[in-house]
Amino acid sequence: MAAITRAEDSLDTLAIDIGGTGLKASVLDGTGQMEHPRVRVDTPYPLSPQKLVLELQTLIAGLPSFDRISVGFPGMVRNGRILSAPHFVSPDGPGGTPAPKLVRAWQSFDLAAALEDVTGKPTKVANDADLQGAAVIEGNGFELVVTLGTGVGTAFFSQGQLLPHLELAHHPLRRGKSYNEVLGEAARKKTGTSKWRSRVFETVEVLRALCFFDHCYIGGGNSARLGSDLPAGVSVVDNAAGILGGIKLWEVTRGQAGEMANARHRAVATTPPTPRRTPVRRPATTSTPRPTPVRRAATTTSATTPAVSDATPAAVTRRRRAPATGS
Repeated sequence: MAAITRAEDSLDTLAIDIGGTGLKASVLDGTGQMEHPRVRVDTPYPLSPQKLVLELQTLIAGLPSFDRISVGFPGMVRNGRILSAPHFVSPDGPGGTPAPKLVRAWQSFDLAAALEDVTGKPTKVANDADLQGAAVIEGNGFELVVTLGTGVGTAFFSQGQLLPHLELAHHPLRRGKSYNEVLGEAARKKTGTSKWRSRVFETVEVLRALCFFDHCYIGGGNSARLGSDLPAGVSVVDNAAGILGGIKLWEVTRGQAGEMANARHRAVATTPPTPRRTPVRRPATTSTPRPTPVRRAATTTSATTPAVSDATPAAVTRRRRAPATGS
């Protein structure tokens, strides 16, 4: 059956927010309103890519039908593939010792393709801060989004368009420690919320000097701990934006070179996918082998090349040298 396309404002989007502590999902209508209360389960550990896909299948089983999928993932994502999964490479979860087997399993795992295979729906996967930012930005100037949760996420937007992701979470920030180590949940518990809050505001000024943002939005589970006394040009946004950004992700990546989704996501099918057929292997076409060219010996005739005996070359040589002897 041929795919039927509808206007994007009538499409239903399954939005999934993958976090270090929880997996959340809901279905959004064309206006971005939730059609079902958000569902959530704790993130299990150890978590391989295949187990994540199974967990998500179970999570969304009771949700309304949908036409496409948006996924926020806590790591580096490019073209639907996972380049880094810092929370999931340890059997013990965030902050644990990475296991080589899990590191290999997550490296370049095509999460978008895996979800398309089990749902039959076009899928975009982006960094979770990118997804959250898509819901809260106003589309004016240069906007920065920071998410504070298990770790730290960042996203950059220019005139409403998502820019290539930078994984600042693992970049040195303070005394050789990364953003995650200074501002993540483990650091907040260790240093106390008051000291952690001061470090968040110090980091905002570092980011202001780095990119000269016009506005900075701070979200994530720990954003509510910052209080109301915020630096200039900074606002706190609802953590639900991690879900609500699902519909906006399709807009802020549209038309980009190197956009989040690759070519397989460009057409949105609103009817169930056509069942896959097992490809038929056709025998290779056998062509008539080319005949091996036969090298023919040069034909000589008495009219052009007189026959000579074996002694002829020597005799000719002697005759040619004779004049030199007599000079």
